[in-house]
Amino acid sequence: MQSYLLKNIQISDPNSPFNGQSGDMAIKDGIIVDFGDGIDESGYTKIIDFTGCIVTPAFIDVRCNSSEPGFEHRETIRSLNHAAFAGGYSHVALLPNCNPPRQTRSDIEFLIHQVKDKPVKFLPIGAITQDLKSDDLAEMYDMKSHGAIAFANANYPVENIGTMSRALQYTRSFDGLLYSFCHQPELAIGAYVAEGTVAVSLGLKGIPQMAEYLQVQRDIELADYHQANIHISKVSTERSVELIRQAKLQGIKVTCDVAVMNLVLTDETIMDFDSNLKLTPPLRQANDVKALWEGLMDETIDAICSDHHPQEIEHKDVEFEYAEYGAITIQIAFSLAVEGRNRFCPSLDDNTLISKFNEGGARVLGLKLQAIQKDQPADFTVINPHKQTILNSRNNLSLSHNTYYLDKPLPYFIEATFIGKNCLLNKS
Repeated sequence: MQSYLLKNIQISDPNSPFNGQSGDMAIKDGIIVDFGDGIDESGYTKIIDFTGCIVTPAFIDVRCNSSEPGFEHRETIRSLNHAAFAGGYSHVALLPNCNPPRQTRSDIEFLIHQVKDKPVKFLPIGAITQDLKSDDLAEMYDMKSHGAIAFANANYPVENIGTMSRALQYTRSFDGLLYSFCHQPELAIGAYVAEGTVAVSLGLKGIPQMAEYLQVQRDIELADYHQANIHISKVSTERSVELIRQAKLQGIKVTCDVAVMNLVLTDETIMDFDSNLKLTPPLRQANDVKALWEGLMDETIDAICSDHHPQEIEHKDVEFEYAEYGAITIQIAFSLAVEGRNRFCPSLDDNTLISKFNEGGARVLGLKLQAIQKDQPADFTVINPHKQTILNSRNNLSLSHNTYYLDKPLPYFIEATFIGKNCLLNKS
């Protein structure tokens, strides 16, 4: 039986009786058996000094892109599980954008079977419409009945307002959750960066903010009309944040998340045309980024998602215009968020930021967060605020390398993740 004694840790968990306390934690056979000072060290197979480290419930990712089946050269279920575990995650909601798309009961059951013995639990998100692009609804009730956590068309918006209306009506009957990726392609034809002075200086056509916020407004109105749940995923503009803020004040059943890359960089970074910064939604202006942080502070934005999106080198090592969208993030997502916080919102405390990685995701997905307390399974992440993270070709656990942050130091370090009997100790 593997047993651990974690010394000199500080608990950050509002649901724990030990919240805010420092001490030693004893774990045997995946169960927290004791917490306090002066625990007898004999009988433990591993004794680890975590002085200065924060222990918090493991992270929950509300949005991660699929690769397997169909794109195993980008990422496999196995490699994604390793990367997520190293990033501090215990649950990851997986989009249906594999090949074929995850849109039937058997697709959902297959994924659940595939990951049943993996430490990180993947939560399948089913498709809203057939093949993610049509106006024909997928069998969402059947998928929900067999384990789908929510429904989304991944990085494709539901453009037809009638289709979105029918989808909301349908999911309301069984309390399903729809993800809305708000983007109006007809307003962004030929554009792949944010509209603004940077786009003009580079001679590029920009994506206007209204390509996002008009769809945000549409889907909030539809959700209100049908009294259905709606989750606005990857919000990125100041106006969108304000629309969601007002909707929440009116009691509309809306939640939202923000992709971590939209919290850390602005469109000025694309001046050198690094294709790893071609993202959807695009990097926005500083006022938008600041509005996103304000939305996190006042609970308008519920969660920070990784939006981890592996791409093979052939799709990134090309001119910016021809590159595919996306970046790998899940292994360094928390450090990215700290980097963004330090730059744009230094008044946001660690505990609030952490809550956007665990409590917020649990609230969006309707999960119960496992509290850190005696006689309960271990399900937590150990964060070191005094050590840097550097993702490089040696420690990157993803099969892809499409990130702007390769070999760049970031603040804070995930020392370890404990999920039941599974433990991963990260190397510096």
